[in-house]
Amino acid sequence: MRAYTFLAGLFFLLWTGLVQAATLSFNGNAVGGCTLAGMQYTCAALPLGDTDVVVIASAYGVTVNSSLTMKYNQGLTMSGSAALTVKGNLDIKDINPPNLKVTGGNLTAEGGTFSMGAQEQTLSASIAATTIKMGSNNVKVTGSISAKGLVEIASGSVINGPISGATVNILAASSRIQGDITATTSITIGSGSQVTGDLTAPNIDLKASGLLVTGDVKASNTLTIASGNGIKGDVEGGNVTLDASNAYITGNAVVDHITLGWQGRVQQTITCKAYTPSNPCSCVTNNSGWGFNEPQGPKCGPSTQAGPHHFQITHPPAALTCAPAPVTVTACADAACSSVYTGAAQVTLTPGGATAQINGSLPATGMAVSSVAQTTAAGNVALGLSSTPATTGALVCKSSVDNSLTNCQMAFVTSALQVSGAPRYAEQEGRIAISALQASASNPRACVPLFASQTKTLQLRCTYANPTTGTLPARIQNKDNVYVPLGANAGSACSAAGAAVQLAFDADGQATPNLLYADAGALGLTATYASTSGSDSGLTMTGTGTVIVGPKAFAFSAIATPQRAGMTVLPVAPATSISVSALNAAGAVTRNFGRETLAQTVELGRTIVAPVFPGFSDPAVAGSLTFNNNNGVGTAANLSWPEVGQIRFTASLATYLGAAAPQLPATGSSADVLYIPHHYKTEIIVPGETDLPPTAVFAAPCTAAMKCLVGVPPAGVSAYSGQAFGLRVTAQNQANASTLNFDGRDTSYMTAVQVQGWDAAKGEQLFPPGTPGASRLTDGSNAQTTVTSIAATKFTLGVARSALAYRFPGASGVPVMVAPTDVLLRASSTNGGASVSSAPAAAGSEGVLTVLSGRLMVPHGYGSERYPVRLPVQAQYWDGKMWSINLADSGSKFTQAQVLLANCKKTLDCAALQVEGGTYTVNKGELPKNKLLTIQAPGAGKVGSVEVSVPGMVYLPSTVGIVVFGVFKSGPVIYLREMY
Repeated sequence: MRAYTFLAGLFFLLWTGLVQAATLSFNGNAVGGCTLAGMQYTCAALPLGDTDVVVIASAYGVTVNSSLTMKYNQGLTMSGSAALTVKGNLDIKDINPPNLKVTGGNLTAEGGTFSMGAQEQTLSASIAATTIKMGSNNVKVTGSISAKGLVEIASGSVINGPISGATVNILAASSRIQGDITATTSITIGSGSQVTGDLTAPNIDLKASGLLVTGDVKASNTLTIASGNGIKGDVEGGNVTLDASNAYITGNAVVDHITLGWQGRVQQTITCKAYTPSNPCSCVTNNSGWGFNEPQGPKCGPSTQAGPHHFQITHPPAALTCAPAPVTVTACADAACSSVYTGAAQVTLTPGGATAQINGSLPATGMAVSSVAQTTAAGNVALGLSSTPATTGALVCKSSVDNSLTNCQMAFVTSALQVSGAPRYAEQEGRIAISALQASASNPRACVPLFASQTKTLQLRCTYANPTTGTLPARIQNKDNVYVPLGANAGSACSAAGAAVQLAFDADGQATPNLLYADAGALGLTATYASTSGSDSGLTMTGTGTVIVGPKAFAFSAIATPQRAGMTVLPVAPATSISVSALNAAGAVTRNFGRETLAQTVELGRTIVAPVFPGFSDPAVAGSLTFNNNNGVGTAANLSWPEVGQIRFTASLATYLGAAAPQLPATGSSADVLYIPHHYKTEIIVPGETDLPPTAVFAAPCTAAMKCLVGVPPAGVSAYSGQAFGLRVTAQNQANASTLNFDGRDTSYMTAVQVQGWDAAKGEQLFPPGTPGASRLTDGSNAQTTVTSIAATKFTLGVARSALAYRFPGASGVPVMVAPTDVLLRASSTNGGASVSSAPAAAGSEGVLTVLSGRLMVPHGYGSERYPVRLPVQAQYWDGKMWSINLADSGSKFTQAQVLLANCKKTLDCAALQVEGGTYTVNKGELPKNKLLTIQAPGAGKVGSVEVSVPGMVYLPSTVGIVVFGVFKSGPVIYLREMY
């Protein structure tokens, strides 16, 4: 009975527990505490039991006017277009993953935080909140994620949908995002993550390493791509940094500035937003280890333009009805026309229907000369054009006389003066043409002269069309060959009145006086004829034209010589910058150059004077040249060249103001500049490398007992005093790249490179002086000839490899007791008064070698004259206290012929004694057991002693061992007893 009562009570408890597990179904039915309007539920709160489940059917919405936190045993089910909106925080992070069955819909935390992911949860829904936190565990979300503030996503998460917020943090590591990420402040993505989609934020940080973004990235302020990360797409950014090493961008990069760390790559084109053709890579700091325009290095250029912003027509105020009027069409890249469109464009002009091809050939000027025409007189004829490609901006028109804006209208008249002139150089004589024409009465399309074979006085004046101001006048040669300034005098600006100039017209009614203008620019010329007497009394005509006058040459200010490869060029003191002046034909500065409406592109370049051998290196000059001083003088900023040799810097202008017939190229060059290496690098050639000189041996890796200075390999390397090792000397530029022109095929700009040994511990030169005194570098030969330099002829493509030895003092063939000495190998030279060094203070680097005092220890030995004696010869070094076996030596060797047998005693005959043939090579400092130095048995009755040594090894002086034949070794005796 008692058991029955217990079971009944237990059943009651279980039943009451099941009753408490309620399901709140929002599917059109009434739900306690909530109101329903249409398909929208509104609840003041949503109190839930520990095991309650919320089910929201598709198309129904639930709004809770307070925060909602759900626990582990509670559940949430949504599908289709169901929506749950909470006024406050919505926290589902603790729901047991099987109880979270959200396969569609929207989750919103208005004004609060949405939290999930304390468990490994999965849902399909769009999420919106002020703050979104995806917990500390892997989450899987299919749908959009949008926050007004922070979005934080746990490591290892999978998101299929776009993400947006003020700040987006995707924690390390290994998340997978399929969708665009947008932030108003910053995006941070942890290591190992994979994003397929575009990133857009002012600041973006892609943490190291193994992170890949497949999509385009826009970061208006900063973008940091850490080591090993990549972007498969295009980048548009402010300050972009690719950290060392192996960060990469597969597409194009349009940036304010970009820093390429070690082996950092932009595989397509880098475009500086402040792009200048003379220095396209001006915004690039290149620490990648690859040079500009090398296959792996940065390549810079302009961005691809979709089409011109608008077109600009520069036209005269009036034109004859009997002849086409010349106009200039400019394709503008921006609203201010501060830069031109460089793609191809074709325009058709009205009136007249003339066509023009813009940028049909290189260089792309963005301009073309065409014409407009109309055969009937009219005062206000509208100008227009159609184009391929089309533009987004409206047509702009300017006067060819003074560059002022017009209303895109011009007059067509039946009689007028025509003024024209071909492009010419400043202060160089060139003719202009002035014609008085009128339309033929019989053929309106034909012009006939009015002043055939007559002399007329015209009022001529000049204006500044481009730039719009100036300081000097045009001077026109009259019929008496006298130049008349169109200003107060030859040194003043163009005047409003100009000057009366008497001109002789030929039989065709054309006057062709010479014009001189000492400055640069598009010069407007206006001619007016107003007769008050004679047969043409009352006749008034006017005409305008534009003459392009360009600089003749460029001149550099003095540049110091020599310069170091890769460094910014230094001027001759006291100047602080390199200037380039635009000059006229008389050698005076054209002060208006650089003030043009569109900046003229002056390219920096170089002319190689030396070297002259085939295949020499000819990299481009770096730097920018800008004329922004309003005085015809430009500044060459950050000018540099990464090679060695003798060069002249050049400045060149392909043409001026789009002049085409003829073009107005202008060039100029500096004086010769000697370029020397920035520094040297010395390296000890170690095992595994392939460029060891034939007479040298590989320096041996040190053993721990030697306590060598750390070098390459990490344990350091060692060689015996007097032993030839391989030294590699590389001439380098500032970026640590080899200067390939430092080559013995042309030594006209080179000097010998001095080599010295320096005390690695104290930084003092060891030869001489030093301790021990009189240490020196030698060639490692038996003669130990002193070496102080490497000849320039020994260099190939910037590198010389030499067999050298560092020798302690002492008599040849006698071991010296000097402790292991760490030596820096220093290379240096002086050229043109400037020193180049491998010292770290000069930005160089130096190989480190530990020099050992060595000897070949030949031990004593004895034995029967009937048997050979075998000697365990050792290669030893003085460790500062005693002679120790050199475990690092597995290469020293000698042959049978080098062994010396001398001073035989008793019945031994040195001439008859023989050494076993072959080559003897030490292994870890001693001869192997199966190849000991063997003195053959002299034979019965041949007893006595002999001195054994191995002379001739200059870096391993031999000791003398004494071998005695005829002496038996004592030892244990075996007694034998027979038992019967």
